[in-house]
Amino acid sequence: MYKISSNLSLRKIQFRNHKSLNELMRKIYLPVYKHLWLDGGESYLNNLYSENNLKKELNDPNSRYYFVVHNDELVGILRVLLEEPISGLKCNFSTKLQRIYLDQAVQGKGIGEKIINWVEKEFCAKENSILWLEVMDTQEKALNFYKRMGFGLVDNFRFESDIMIENLKGMYRMAKNTK
Repeated sequence: MYKISSNLSLRKIQFRNHKSLNELMRKIYLPVYKHLWLDGGESYLNNLYSENNLKKELNDPNSRYYFVVHNDELVGILRVLLEEPISGLKCNFSTKLQRIYLDQAVQGKGIGEKIINWVEKEFCAKENSILWLEVMDTQEKALNFYKRMGFGLVDNFRFESDIMIENLKGMYRMAKNTK
């Protein structure tokens, strides 16, 4: 358990947590993102949070995967990829904030900011470090949050998926220098 503040911590996700992870992501992801998918996001969640994919992600030595715990309740997830290069930017060390999802009930309480600050301190302390992420270009709330946190636009691309609604496939890569 990694304590971030008096009521906020991160707990490593383990394979035995598969069911809890799956249930949490259905609660968190679908209300915000189901409109992007032809099947309401079911195939995406079934693939990304399958037992096989979880096993693969947990076995990646550069992956750090956590539940976000606020007031002793699971309210989100965080997945960080260490030494994950970003094309077009030169740096000594880059870390990808691959997934950060929080329950809508706790958004706006400073949790996301505390988590990103913790990631920077924990994983981006080297000289010339970059923290980067990818975000849907239609998610204004997330885009504004990342801009406030100091991330800038690097480039844009399309998320390639046969089950995503065509005009909603736009994404941005965003990054920030952390040292």
